Amino acid sequence: MKKEYDLKSLKKREGTPKVSADAAKTPISIRLESVVLSELKTEALRLGIPYQTLIGSILHRYATGELVDRHSPDLKKLLTGLL
Repeated sequence: MKKEYDLKSLKKREGTPKVSADAAKTPISIRLESVVLSELKTEALRLGIPYQTLIGSILHRYATGELVDRHSPDLKKLLTGLL
């Protein structure tokens, strides 16, 4: 293995990128309590996935309505209407 590589000789691939701009992910910064992050990392390890993927999945499910806050007043109204 070389210690240094000359990257100037690299050429761009022809064609358009395979990932659409809509599918691209946007990097963010977020502050979490240490305990919460630790629990998320533990769960991600148990599932065998990166913890950032788990966090992204949770946020996606919440944003699409697939994941519901059990303490939400809207959920309580919905459940009360079903009983």
